[in-house]
Amino acid sequence: LALSLLFCIIAFCGKEAKWLSRLHTLFCVFLALYLTLLLALRWYISGHIPLSNGFETMLFMSWATLLLSLLMAGRMPILKVLGTLVSTLCLLVSMIAVGSPQITQLMPVLQSPLLSIHVAVVMLSYALFALIALIALRCLLLKDGDLLTRLTALSRFLLYPAVALLAIGIFVGAVWANVSWGRYWAWDPKEVWALITMLVYALALHPRSLPWFHRTMFFHVFCITAFITVLITYFGVNFLLGGMHSYANG
Repeated sequence: LALSLLFCIIAFCGKEAKWLSRLHTLFCVFLALYLTLLLALRWYISGHIPLSNGFETMLFMSWATLLLSLLMAGRMPILKVLGTLVSTLCLLVSMIAVGSPQITQLMPVLQSPLLSIHVAVVMLSYALFALIALIALRCLLLKDGDLLTRLTALSRFLLYPAVALLAIGIFVGAVWANVSWGRYWAWDPKEVWALITMLVYALALHPRSLPWFHRTMFFHVFCITAFITVLITYFGVNFLLGGMHSYANG
């Protein structure tokens, strides 16, 4: 986490030195290999894909964010820094806030192949939303220039797959709910807030109808503010509102 903060401070303030950039890349590769091995071992020991509780979903989000940022870092090097920061923060949260790392048997309701699809797709969308929020924060610190234009274009581009993945995750979750409980929708707090999150972010996909989103600074402030809905959906619902999805804390 300390290394990630160092890289992030340097990237926010200016360009990385060549040797520091190489060190950062080496750190990212090591972290990606570590997370891949950790998830693979949990999968092997438990006999199921490690996506059944808060600890495992945070590990997956950390791994997915890091891989996404490394894949896109060739065109936009700052994503390597932002992705590393999100990844290590997810690891920190997984250890102190969202549950026990102990490997346990799955509850009967979780023993479905739809579980891994539903959770993986939703967590991928959250990873993209987190990157978009950090890009927006970086853009607020920039004046007009080529980097601001490129980052804004990237943020607008990432918004489409992020919203699409969340919509797919909600749909798969509804199918899973029908198989498990005999109904597609029950207005559970997690379901409601996932829908709210999707609708809030979908606003930014309609700049023709909502011309405010043509304004660069308004768009970035919106992306930062909208990320609050993601935090409420994942953390607020689990710890404050409860519901059928509260087992995700364990």
